[in-house]
Amino acid sequence: MNSMTPDRGRLFGRHNWPILITGGLVVLLLALRSGDIFAGTLPDNDDMMRMQQVRDLMAGQNWFNVDQSRFLTPEGGQMHWSRLPDLFLSAVIFVTRPFIGQAHAESLAAVMWPLGLLTVLLASLTLVMRRLNIGTAGQIAGLVFFSLSAAVYNFWPGRIDHHNLVVVLTVIGLAATLSPRSSARSAIIAAACITAMLSVAVESLPYVGALILSFGLIWIVRGHRESSRLAVFGIALSGFAALFYLLDAPGIGMRRAVCDAYGTSHLAGLVGGGVILAALGALGGGLDNWLKRLIAGAVSGIVILALVVWVNPACLGDPYASVSEQVKLAWLSAVGEARSLPTVWASEPARIVWQFGFIAAGLVACAIMMASATEGRRVACAILGLMVVLSALATVWQIRGVTFSHVFAAIAGGWLFGVLFERWWAQRGAGPVLMLALGALLVSPTSWRMLSTPFEKPSITSADGRGYGVTCRDPEAYIAIRDHEIMDIFTPIDLGTSVLLRTPHRIFAGPYHRNVQGIDLVTDVFMGSPDTARAKIEAMGADHVLYCRGLIETVRYAKLRPEGFAAQLEAGQIPAWLTPVDAQTETDGVARLYKVATE
Repeated sequence: MNSMTPDRGRLFGRHNWPILITGGLVVLLLALRSGDIFAGTLPDNDDMMRMQQVRDLMAGQNWFNVDQSRFLTPEGGQMHWSRLPDLFLSAVIFVTRPFIGQAHAESLAAVMWPLGLLTVLLASLTLVMRRLNIGTAGQIAGLVFFSLSAAVYNFWPGRIDHHNLVVVLTVIGLAATLSPRSSARSAIIAAACITAMLSVAVESLPYVGALILSFGLIWIVRGHRESSRLAVFGIALSGFAALFYLLDAPGIGMRRAVCDAYGTSHLAGLVGGGVILAALGALGGGLDNWLKRLIAGAVSGIVILALVVWVNPACLGDPYASVSEQVKLAWLSAVGEARSLPTVWASEPARIVWQFGFIAAGLVACAIMMASATEGRRVACAILGLMVVLSALATVWQIRGVTFSHVFAAIAGGWLFGVLFERWWAQRGAGPVLMLALGALLVSPTSWRMLSTPFEKPSITSADGRGYGVTCRDPEAYIAIRDHEIMDIFTPIDLGTSVLLRTPHRIFAGPYHRNVQGIDLVTDVFMGSPDTARAKIEAMGADHVLYCRGLIETVRYAKLRPEGFAAQLEAGQIPAWLTPVDAQTETDGVARLYKVATE
């Protein structure tokens, strides 16, 4: 690796125009997808739930209360989402609503938020790559690789769920950790990002641990030069941990004794860990060799983990232990982002080839990077390697980990491309250009996507060529029923958020693990006997049913229970006790509302 040059260490310099143009093109190309958002669609259930959460906040719902009052579930509509993403969205809506109206203000916010985060992410990725001594060609390649990866989906217009914010905070925290100046400012920024990302989503926990471990690793290797920064980092970590615990939803109370969100055990780990790290930094002079620092760091890590477990030992258990077998079979096993590698391979082998192929390429590039690093750069390369490996393991466990693993793989791939490009630029000739071409093919997500083509399975689409997941959520069907008197509507799980966002009506379940009893009730109806479906729906208190033939969820119920209620509906056999509200009976890919006839 070449030595650090002045321009590589700064975010903006006289050689930055190619990088700025690349980043600008990435943002512009994604901005072209904004038309669908202004047409009233949002990409995902979680995006719709986020917008509804923002609406509730602006309508006067308490900051610390993120529950959904229109969930008629036995649990009472419990949610655990952070309020942090709501701040920007509600601010944009509040400012622009008087000029362009509520609907367009919401659409504008849903476009600005992910694209704004994308801009910050591209700048942060560039800074990380410069601090890893990656040249201009490698930086451009890294940005391009990211824009072609699966991780970029979270930055499409309309993606207002929390995943993109967590990725941005993680990369900023990584950039601060890799700061060559060992400044107090970098320590404070890293501590703020670590606490904020955990407060937003517990899925960031592996990267929270990795960044904290990275600060300890830098201190172990560099010794007293990092003692002051470690002390500042520890103090800031404790302070921010307490601050976010106090100010972010759901506030102080028993609802913080949880494992699926920023809870008391996480608070204990961050505050206690921060105090211990500050103490280690203050003792910098007494721990005068790397072995002593390693032992002190290892003991401290054990103490911190023990503290976390002691506060809430339940967090070591199976998070889905209380979920019924029926819910696991009918719903949980089909939740896209929660599936493991073997499960995804059985249903979507093409996805495994291209997504894990790119991850593997990133691992190879990172291994070469670490093996060729000079002594002064090995720690930084090891930190990136830690991120790549952790994110790869997380993706094997749950496919949602690709949100992070493709980001880190893009950085490693950019480094390899940059090295090969600089070698070709210096030597020219057939050999270097061949190596550059082969290297580019290896680390490009597009190559792996093309290789996955033979593994693709044919997708089922509606008459207009769109997937049923899209047509069943078409806003028009919901706009037609929003002016009815308030109804309690029984819906498939995956259509509940569409009803919440687009109508004032109430529902009985949504795709959220804290509403598992509601999910259990819905699956029980659809997979149960057609003869008992009416009684079960009435017992829940529902006066209407919303159904859309071809929806992946109900098709799955029909396959699991060919004799069940969902199978009857999928066969086009609407029972006599369901009367179409709009007098139309066509349901193929169209959400239809039915009134439940009273006996």
